Amino acid sequence: MSHKINYRERGQGPLLLLLHGYGGSVHHWESVAQSLESQFRVVVPNLSHIYLSTDKIFFTVQIEILAKFIRETFPAEKIIVAGLSYGGALSWGLSLQHPQLVQKMILINPMISDPVRHFLPKELKFFFSIPLNLKSIYLMLATPMGKVFLKRAAQIFRDERSEGTGALESLKGRKLLFVSHMIHHFSWILRSEDWGFWHGKLHNHRGECRLIFDQDDLLFSADSYLKFAAHIGCVDVIALSDAGHIAIKSQPEIIAKLIEEYIRETRAA
Repeated sequence: MSHKINYRERGQGPLLLLLHGYGGSVHHWESVAQSLESQFRVVVPNLSHIYLSTDKIFFTVQIEILAKFIRETFPAEKIIVAGLSYGGALSWGLSLQHPQLVQKMILINPMISDPVRHFLPKELKFFFSIPLNLKSIYLMLATPMGKVFLKRAAQIFRDERSEGTGALESLKGRKLLFVSHMIHHFSWILRSEDWGFWHGKLHNHRGECRLIFDQDDLLFSADSYLKFAAHIGCVDVIALSDAGHIAIKSQPEIIAKLIEEYIRETRAA
């Protein structure tokens, strides 16, 4: 629980916490944060140190680290939290475990409970379900099958419209080792967590929620997102088109507007 979280802060008003995804960065939220800083006190924590900690950290423990950060940095304040992908999962986990800290949440293409079972790409199901060590992952990624996996991952987790094309499947040496390290950590988290526990807790969720998803997302199907929303009692659901998984990068103006509208409408109610 000694993991330090650095963060960027801007603006004044209600406290809005923006959580990036696994393998993402605070930069993914930049355009959205710029649009919202005139109305909110926007805080974007850098979660990479937690995601890729030298000592592997359970999803449950990551939530406790995040809760500790909120209590110590913003004492006696309730936050509005918006999370993308894995950051979305941290958002609903935080809302469930520490409802006294969360006023309302916005989930954007969130990772759902028991995610591996719901992954659309078969390549991802394979790599994230088999308990491989770091060396084995590195060697497999250098094979033709590994390059197919990396190419598929790039299609999902990179926004080529705003970041440019990246030949992830051509990585070698230290860069490939870093990607192997990231996959090794993520795979361990997904396999080690008790998703049955979370599935039960999510059924009893009573917090305010808006769920935004891209109907053609390559990671989870629209049906999976809709079933997840129904499971957690989130009736405010918005489907995007042509946004991809990293919607905060590909359609930042729309995401910012949907966040602002939701907060304003719920405050008025």
